[in-house]
Amino acid sequence: IASTNHPPSDVHKKQSQLQVYDYTMTSLVLLDARSDSLTVTWPPSEGASKYRLEYKMADQDDFELLSDKLTQTQARKKNLSPEKEYFFRVAPIVGDTLKDDSWLTHDVPFRPITPEVESKAMNAPTATGAGSNQALRISWSKVAEASGYELQMRENAGGVEWTTIAPALSATEVKKKNLTSSLGYQFRVRPSGTDDVPFSLPSDPVVARGLSAGIKRWFNSLSDGTLLRSGVQKPVPLEEALGGKEFVLLYASAHWCPPCRQFTPMLANWYKTAREHVEIVFLSADHDENGFQSYFRTHPWMAVDFDDDARESLMAAIKVSGIPRLVVLSGTTGKIVEDNAVGKQLDINRWRALNK
Repeated sequence: IASTNHPPSDVHKKQSQLQVYDYTMTSLVLLDARSDSLTVTWPPSEGASKYRLEYKMADQDDFELLSDKLTQTQARKKNLSPEKEYFFRVAPIVGDTLKDDSWLTHDVPFRPITPEVESKAMNAPTATGAGSNQALRISWSKVAEASGYELQMRENAGGVEWTTIAPALSATEVKKKNLTSSLGYQFRVRPSGTDDVPFSLPSDPVVARGLSAGIKRWFNSLSDGTLLRSGVQKPVPLEEALGGKEFVLLYASAHWCPPCRQFTPMLANWYKTAREHVEIVFLSADHDENGFQSYFRTHPWMAVDFDDDARESLMAAIKVSGIPRLVVLSGTTGKIVEDNAVGKQLDINRWRALNK
């Protein structure tokens, strides 16, 4: 048997704290079936330090021990036969005591799929950050003659079942928003209208990034928690403006500054190719509101309002003594990755290396 929960580090931390979720289901769930294995999951139990998982073939009377040392709420049993059906049951261990009155099982036996059926399955989809607040981009390989794709998702938490979010997608990529769970999400896919074709293996669990506490601290003096976007009349909430970005760049600049006017068009051209991963926030060093408005009108990114005290607070925080100045912040921690990127290669991969 092998534990198959491989969440990101913050997910593992959450689960190690044995957080209990209010799921109404009271049975063990089949998460995935292959030709030689079954993966099952179950809801977390209050106070449990470990779980005891047992299984048996459907035509057997007694359960056999798989493991009594499981700390996750998900496990995979290998070396099974597609010609057999199986039952599983699980019980929590609190301290050193097995809660023998708390077994969870299931009514319908689980069965591996045949090798022939498994050969029809698509490769697992890939889920990555979509560059916006609490959103993921899910993509998969095109299948010849497929008219569409059925996509399912689940929260990466014990006992959560799959739900179909799109029965017939024509594209091979989709963006899913409002993914708020800190435990992350998994996805699986198959050609639509093909009940005889199994779903793919699940994707690796991925957490959709929101606005990190580190970035939020930089902007805690914003008067109303919003930023301006060039060409957009309505202010943008901070979470929507910066949530999900891998890097946030603070750009101190002014219209009256010749080096700034030379650097800004170059920065704007680069930003158009990188805006899925980064957001730039303009901190104006102009002398008045009119100068700010005239200059910001040519920018494609965000800005702190000229009249907001946070503008000067931020410039003081990064110790602006000359402009242009471009400070690179980690979107996940808020730490300064590069103190001034002006005159250096604007390279996200280099910042990723510095951010490790």
